[in-house]
Amino acid sequence: MRIGVISALYPPTAIGGAEIMAQQLVDGLRDQGLDVFVLTLQAPQAPMTDEPHVHRVPLQNIYWPYERGQKPPSLLRRLVWHALDTSNPWMVQQVRQWAREKNLDIINTHNLQGFSTGVWQGLQTLNLPIVHVLHDFSLLCPRTVLYKNGRVCGLHERRCTECRWLTAPRANHTTSVSAVVGVSQFILQLHREHGLFRQARGQVIYNALGPQKNLRPAATRSRIDPLRLGFLGRLDQAKGLDVLLAAAEILRLKGFPVQWVLAGKGPSQDIERWQMQYPMLDLQWRGFIEPDTLWPDVDALVFPSNSYEALGNVILEAASAAKACVASRHGGGVELIEEGVSGAFFEPGNAHDLARVIFELDQEHGRWHDMGLHARQKAQAFTTQRRLRQFTDLFKDVLHAHRT
Repeated sequence: MRIGVISALYPPTAIGGAEIMAQQLVDGLRDQGLDVFVLTLQAPQAPMTDEPHVHRVPLQNIYWPYERGQKPPSLLRRLVWHALDTSNPWMVQQVRQWAREKNLDIINTHNLQGFSTGVWQGLQTLNLPIVHVLHDFSLLCPRTVLYKNGRVCGLHERRCTECRWLTAPRANHTTSVSAVVGVSQFILQLHREHGLFRQARGQVIYNALGPQKNLRPAATRSRIDPLRLGFLGRLDQAKGLDVLLAAAEILRLKGFPVQWVLAGKGPSQDIERWQMQYPMLDLQWRGFIEPDTLWPDVDALVFPSNSYEALGNVILEAASAAKACVASRHGGGVELIEEGVSGAFFEPGNAHDLARVIFELDQEHGRWHDMGLHARQKAQAFTTQRRLRQFTDLFKDVLHAHRT
């Protein structure tokens, strides 16, 4: 079985979990002795890699969209970029040529921003079955997050005009896909509610934890020690930093001591504004750090996302270190937590409810520690071996059905 994997970004060019998960799958398939070939975009000024199974092609569009920290393009340029990305004929031609040269049996696509979903129709003309993996909401929202003007959108049929217009052809493109994989039941169901992949076989295959350091669970916290709660992710409103800080202030005013460790990057102006708004909170702003360096310094994770999350890998990472999670009750992260056992939920966007949940959990001595142990036990099921086996079986089934 000769497998082609298409991902807009691929390590060492990577900005998120989707690219890491794509590489994890490719490495596992190659370790099984399968022929796997990767097609990805070549970042401007980036050195070419020497991996023979990875082919990098230049992006044929009006700008490179993946450079963080650069000045945002004008609205007109963004609209032109996304309109072209809906079905980019130059990228379709490159993909078809690569697939013919590699003599592939099956195609596995991941995030396609830059390639465009038009490549699915181009590959279908080569009589190739396609398995697509949903890592985010880019097929429904050009911003990929279904979050605009401080509000979530996209539940059921409610999406903004811009999203509906720019992504309209993609529902038709999905008819070329043989099977679709959601990293959560939530993301798979949401896409089908909007009319995408209705004819494709659907399956949920959760992300897997990579190699983890064997972190020893912390001892039960003493009654006299302050509670230490952590956040790991992008420091912005979509990820719920405003809700977290408001809840922290509510707890402080109640006389409930909490130390907060906030790790990640975000707009500097927002961080400065929050620091001025909450000068009395016990906050540590860590910046970008490796997850393993955070867990020894916190008793639990807070995952307060205002926007929908496809899954929430950080919940799994915390669980592997025996840290429970308090998360907003929506999106794919809900599927990773057993309420009251390995974590707890609060109503999205409700700082008072988040403060209440934290306060009530802390009233029972040792509760955080016990939930962390249950979380670690639950996380042990999310192995790379399980994920690889599920994908391998799916590829075989899809290829067999296609041939017969």
